[in-house]
Amino acid sequence: MVNFDNIGPEKILEEYDYTNMKKERDKAGRFIKGFTPWNKECKGIYSNQTLERMSKAKKGKHISQRTEFKKGNISWCKGLKGLHIKGSEKGWFKKGRVLSPGINEKRLKNLREKILIKPNLEMNSDLAYALGILFGDGFVVKTKYSYDIVLDITNKNIALNFLKALRNIGLNPYISERMPVNGIGKLKKYIVKSHSLNFGLWFKSLSIDGLRDLLDDKEKIKNFVRGFYEAEGSICQSKNKYKIIQLSISNTNLELLKLIKDLSVEIDINFNLNGPYKNHGFNGGDSKLIYRLNTAAKAEVNKFMQLVNPSVKNLRDVNYGRI
Repeated sequence: MVNFDNIGPEKILEEYDYTNMKKERDKAGRFIKGFTPWNKECKGIYSNQTLERMSKAKKGKHISQRTEFKKGNISWCKGLKGLHIKGSEKGWFKKGRVLSPGINEKRLKNLREKILIKPNLEMNSDLAYALGILFGDGFVVKTKYSYDIVLDITNKNIALNFLKALRNIGLNPYISERMPVNGIGKLKKYIVKSHSLNFGLWFKSLSIDGLRDLLDDKEKIKNFVRGFYEAEGSICQSKNKYKIIQLSISNTNLELLKLIKDLSVEIDINFNLNGPYKNHGFNGGDSKLIYRLNTAAKAEVNKFMQLVNPSVKNLRDVNYGRI
């Protein structure tokens, strides 16, 4: 241990090796009983500049030359508006500033690229599946500059399938999760969202007859029906001894269900169209009536599962008790 008793304060900075002092201090410990601090009872070891800064700090003034917002310090840009370079009174983003034609052109180009995403709108399997989801449980809504393509659902597999289909047609979707709020529901929701002016305008122009013309082969029909079934369909098994499995698709749009029924016939699947039924939705008595496609024929259910091949709400879910 080094003894500083006989060394004056003014000699400490000149004669002592701080590297060795640090090693000895760390070896013995900073607060070990019996260890004498190197600066105990020493005065005047700080420079006049440091002492002045410490004195100002006690009075509430800034202690660092790089600190601009301490009490007592006047900022260089006081009274100026906008963001400024030091010494400049015009500022970078002052209101009314006119950008150069090059910057304006670049900004508009970037904005157009974000809004005018050009997806592949030639009908294929992915687009047919995405349309089935959107006509079922999804929606397309107008925003200020574009359209939002949205699916809000509790089934993660359906959300991921929809996300993949949108990406495959050239959109740039993303997925997020949301826990239920206000006591509505108990399951986590998965929200898939994308933005496209082109897709939104095209989708809003689609009619039932126009959609029928686009689904001109069995593969497109299968994928459209699969998307609509995953969004709006269900499968259940009776609890009696017969264990009858019933497959159904429900919606408030009668014309749309008639289209699904006709498309199903083209792939050799027969549904019964029933309804209307009272809708016990959130709007109570103002809710639209519900119509339902259903079949309990074992052959039809098996054929639907083999041809349409839904990733959820299938026979495996019935066997495991998930409906």
